[in-house]
Amino acid sequence: MFRKKDRDSKIKYEKKIIELMVKIYCSKKHNHKGSICEDCEKVLNYSFLRIDKCRYMETKSFCSACETPCYNTIMRNKMKDIMSYSGKRLIFYNPLIVFKHIYIMVVYNIKKDNTENIFKGAI
Repeated sequence: MFRKKDRDSKIKYEKKIIELMVKIYCSKKHNHKGSICEDCEKVLNYSFLRIDKCRYMETKSFCSACETPCYNTIMRNKMKDIMSYSGKRLIFYNPLIVFKHIYIMVVYNIKKDNTENIFKGAI
């Protein structure tokens, strides 16, 4: 389990990624430069709220890997569009975040696979 400091830094990191992705999406899709439109602001605020209230923050890697998504259907679809569009372009804006994201996902999947394998052998 994460310490509170670790949880807080994880929340801050996830918010940073989400905000960057929304800004990329809004600047290209809605032609907003320097700020984001009202619709994207709503999605961003909703995402921040969901991240703050996440009960699985200590154990999950990212929302996309969560087994019980907490986003409502409309916001989930909007966020999928944003992530799909921005994710492919993120490397041009912040390559370090992309590599860190890949590393976290690989480590998470290795831990998950090892846990599943341990339980398979016990049955």
